[in-house]
Amino acid sequence: MSEGRSRGFMMMLAAAAAVAALVRMPFLADSLWYDEIAAFLGYSLGGPGAAVGTYFTQANHVLHSLLAWCSTALFGVDEVTVRLPSFLAGIGAVAAVGFLGREAGGARLGAIAAALAAVMPTAVLPATEARGYSMMMLFAALASALFMRGWRRGGTGTWTLYAACCALGVWSHLVTVCVPAFHAAWCVWKLVTAGGRASDDARGIRRRALGGLVAVACAAGLTALLYAPIIPAIVALQREFRALDGNEPTLLGPEGRMMIFSLGGSWNVWGSLAALPLVLAGLAAARGDARVREGLVISLGGALTALVFPVFLNSWLYARFLAFTAPGVAVLLAAGLLWIHARRPRAAWLLAACAVGAWVAVLVTVGPRQQLREAVKWVVDRRTADEQAFAVGLPDDVHRWYSTGYGIEMPGSGPYGRDVDEQLAKRGNAWAVLLYPRAMPEAAEKLRAAGFQEDVRFPGWIDSGAGEIVVFRRR
Repeated sequence: MSEGRSRGFMMMLAAAAAVAALVRMPFLADSLWYDEIAAFLGYSLGGPGAAVGTYFTQANHVLHSLLAWCSTALFGVDEVTVRLPSFLAGIGAVAAVGFLGREAGGARLGAIAAALAAVMPTAVLPATEARGYSMMMLFAALASALFMRGWRRGGTGTWTLYAACCALGVWSHLVTVCVPAFHAAWCVWKLVTAGGRASDDARGIRRRALGGLVAVACAAGLTALLYAPIIPAIVALQREFRALDGNEPTLLGPEGRMMIFSLGGSWNVWGSLAALPLVLAGLAAARGDARVREGLVISLGGALTALVFPVFLNSWLYARFLAFTAPGVAVLLAAGLLWIHARRPRAAWLLAACAVGAWVAVLVTVGPRQQLREAVKWVVDRRTADEQAFAVGLPDDVHRWYSTGYGIEMPGSGPYGRDVDEQLAKRGNAWAVLLYPRAMPEAAEKLRAAGFQEDVRFPGWIDSGAGEIVVFRRR
């Protein structure tokens, strides 16, 4: 690539990153939701030792927990600082998508892919919560780009960087292991298809495949070193990774539909349908261009590996666990846009505008994940001096993050409302904040039977709308 083209490419990536920052910023001050608070209080608050050395729930996305501690130690604790590492990783992921696209089809493809990733809801929303999903995107994009470069050009440095990115990605979220696992499968397939042929091409394929497998093995070793302090704890919790309770997400439910919709850059149907022409055109582009096809397979193939968990291992997946596919989706859509542009330039720009417009509409209307802060504040602003309040929720009393800050005593009711009868027996309790009402219908019925009436509902879109909170009042 010439110096001028390289400079232009970097300028376009910088512009995409700037847009990405502007699009993501408005979400940073939203109320923290259950998983964000549980992870911070359980791991980050205890310092770096607790972040990297303890694992008693799956809430610990280790690298993010460590960086959240760093962020809050430097800048104080609030919604923005807890989410800052994810936000910065999300911006970095947009630039990484650009490099992935360049490896898959050149600078033009990379620049357009980065521009789309700047506004795709499936890339924006993971970067605006204090979890490890945007780091999955960042390291998955870099790992896939480096894998393609290593496959084509070789080089110890490239493969070393690849192994490091894979390890950091898995350290961010365990499901990122699907990326190097698929790359290993790709190398094995190449070895098998090359067979024992003595041609120069076959020998080259075998050499590159073995190099890729060595790199994946190095990534596995680095990952084991990073996870070494908590491997025994993860093994002890292996039962928690299985779908035993009956309330886990399934491939045939809302989360499965969201996984399919994510091919259009959005987790909801109308945001995804707006990008469907680009998806179809991207598949047509891949059919006619081996380099693009290879890039898409390498960057999206990990989704097939992820299906092993629910289909064969009796585990479960949320759509957001497949955040590592967002970079490949951006490249797919960019390839489709270029394919259409080569034939109908005006149609290409119109379709791009429709997709981006739909994505922006999704982001404007999506609302908060879970309005925990607003629910607690509702009670604080309306209760009288002699009225007490309690909460009914999951095992962690995450509501205390806000109730303590507002100076109100609001005890919990045990895991899944186990001790709700005890709270109902206290005559001074006039307010109840019910988290996840869909998961605890019995608790809601007990509240109503005890004379509590629904005062207000606070919708929350996380977990397919399960993030809703209901505030009850007994008069």
